[in-house]
Amino acid sequence: MTLKNVKSELAVAFNAFKKYGSARQLAITEKNNIVKECRESIATVHSANVTNNGNREDVIKDAQEKAEKAGQMLKILQARMKGDYGKSWSRSLYTFVAAAEQEIVEAFSVLAVMKRQEIPSMDIQFRAQDPDSYIKTKTTVRVSYEAYVLGLLDCVLELKRVVLDSLDRSDAVHAKNVFETMHELFNVLERFMQFSNSVDGLKVKIDAARYQVNETRKLLK
Repeated sequence: MTLKNVKSELAVAFNAFKKYGSARQLAITEKNNIVKECRESIATVHSANVTNNGNREDVIKDAQEKAEKAGQMLKILQARMKGDYGKSWSRSLYTFVAAAEQEIVEAFSVLAVMKRQEIPSMDIQFRAQDPDSYIKTKTTVRVSYEAYVLGLLDCVLELKRVVLDSLDRSDAVHAKNVFETMHELFNVLERFMQFSNSVDGLKVKIDAARYQVNETRKLLK
């Protein structure tokens, strides 16, 4: 029979396509959910920065909870992609996970600056909600080198708004402190420009961060 080999091979290919499609849908859906939580966390951080009343700590706590929720979602996504799909988790699918990782880095970094804490490493520590109880336990989610660098560059860009809002509420000291962090962070990231031909979007983000650092410096003079 002339189609014996074809039919058997197409059966394998069909299952591979099906598995890949499921993995792709999961990656896209969860990436969008993670990005949503991260952006809400960052927006909440900005809300806290413009607040002068006693609700400030509560608002920051809300931002922390949103970031932690996103971190837990990313950790689950990473585990599912590796465990459920194995080889179907190709480089083309990783781009969706990398985008989520990048947003996680940005959200936790902006939050750390706002709380005057150390910006996290690639092993981002946070508290995760136990699904079977109300208890939160310490856990870690690791991001890639690429996501870490790009996420920190996004943080630099986001810190300009923190400086602006601080100046608007006449807190020049906080504005200056945030700018110093912004400037120092950019200085250690700028050297990655030499890899701009290897990492998509890297040059654009470094150029944008440099411009915003210079513009923010002018605001503080």
